[in-house]
Amino acid sequence: MKTLLRPLSDDTLSIELAHFDRIHSVPELLNSHLMTRYWFSLTLPGLVICFLIGCSKEEFDGKSPARPKSELSQAAMRADLNQYHDAVLNAWAYTASKSLNQGVNVSRSRDKLLMQITEETTPKQFAMILRKFAASLKDGHSEVYIGTLDEPLPYSWPIGFTLVREGVMVANLNWLNDNPGIRLGDRLIKVDGMPIDEFLDTRLEMTSASTADAQKVIAVDRIHWSASPSVQLTFIQQDKSEVEATFQCYTERIDFSPTKQPKFCTWKALPNQITYIRIPSFAWNNEAFATAETDQDRDAVISVAKTEIDTAFSEAENSTGIILDVRGNAGGFELLSSYVAEHLVPGNFTYFELERQDSTLLRSQDRYRDLGSDAFNVRRPEQPRNRQGIRHFEGQQFTGPLVVLINERCFSTTDNLCACLQDIRLQTKFVGRPTNGGTGEPAIVDNLANSGAKIQLCVSRVYSPNGRMIEGTGTKPDLTVEPDRDSQLQRRDLAIEAALELLRSW
Repeated sequence: MKTLLRPLSDDTLSIELAHFDRIHSVPELLNSHLMTRYWFSLTLPGLVICFLIGCSKEEFDGKSPARPKSELSQAAMRADLNQYHDAVLNAWAYTASKSLNQGVNVSRSRDKLLMQITEETTPKQFAMILRKFAASLKDGHSEVYIGTLDEPLPYSWPIGFTLVREGVMVANLNWLNDNPGIRLGDRLIKVDGMPIDEFLDTRLEMTSASTADAQKVIAVDRIHWSASPSVQLTFIQQDKSEVEATFQCYTERIDFSPTKQPKFCTWKALPNQITYIRIPSFAWNNEAFATAETDQDRDAVISVAKTEIDTAFSEAENSTGIILDVRGNAGGFELLSSYVAEHLVPGNFTYFELERQDSTLLRSQDRYRDLGSDAFNVRRPEQPRNRQGIRHFEGQQFTGPLVVLINERCFSTTDNLCACLQDIRLQTKFVGRPTNGGTGEPAIVDNLANSGAKIQLCVSRVYSPNGRMIEGTGTKPDLTVEPDRDSQLQRRDLAIEAALELLRSW
């Protein structure tokens, strides 16, 4: 499915609107998903592994071709859902912890969805059932790539939204032609006559996220995905008047996020000798990174990004404090996030600990088949400075006051960085909203026999340096700052304002 992009304009609010829409067609997956799917490289005895989660061409072009859609019977759908269920119980690293901490019951979720499969269930409806099962795991990396099944939400509304304290707010009118009077900041209250809270509930059940807060934010980010070519939307405006109109949808997926980053990171000087550093993603030069064969090759591919990190922190070496903004950073390459940590943490530190789930299904996969027993069910520390074949930061670390800006869109590699800084760098405060809390070596573990859908799960448990499980909890702010309607319309960044005040009184 093609994703349409359009530059920002005055009809767009850009603060805190870094969406991470997930694309579900294979060609775009190989380009777009690379951004958040290289997890990290881990050296094991006699083997270097680079985890490209769900993105290798071999996995997409390989075994278990899908049957023609007309042959996907009720029995075939039920068999696929049961296969999905069994794969989760076999290979998922978080079965026990999700059950204990978040009430996930894999078999109960499967049983409820089996009841929705009838003789009348279409392949498109079955694709939605698979997505609901993926979301029921409450794991942000839990995905199903539907292959030849019809996309259940192929259209896009011409209006983008974001979640603020007051509700679901209009944030992008850049794609709307013949505007009937909708304004930035208007609050969405009904979709096709359904109250917004009820409509959101239908979207939450198909939205994968590791925490409830993140699930709601992401569901609103994607609320414009549509099953129908038109939609009736009802708004309440600032003067309390209501506006209702029917809109024609685009036939392609729209990406309402801000224009893609021209640089890996940016920085600027703020009053009181405070330096602001913004890193919107830990991905860089994705296609070249995907084809690199060694850590040394991968390091060369991201050398420009590393140089930008060096420059940003060198500008801050005499600062009284740093504001590090990773809001909306949905992850990327561990080689880059850990390199940021090297600028902030002296010595040989533990970045996280990893424990891979042992399972027959995982061991049947090519990339895991030849691993020894010590690669499974053993908790291993990841210590970036022990990595060979890559450039490490050798300068003076910044050890002064640090404020990290976070929100629910911080995910994966970014969650690991936040957990590391929270545990081992005492001069660090977090401002904003809780992170997504999702991490754990995601990998495609099985292809469903009848539909050809591919399922992705986390196959490892990741712990912070102090031994906290990151998945499902993430990092919570020391100072909570929630975006609201007025600040968005005024283009005020309340989190930066709070961070500046915090540093002034440090």
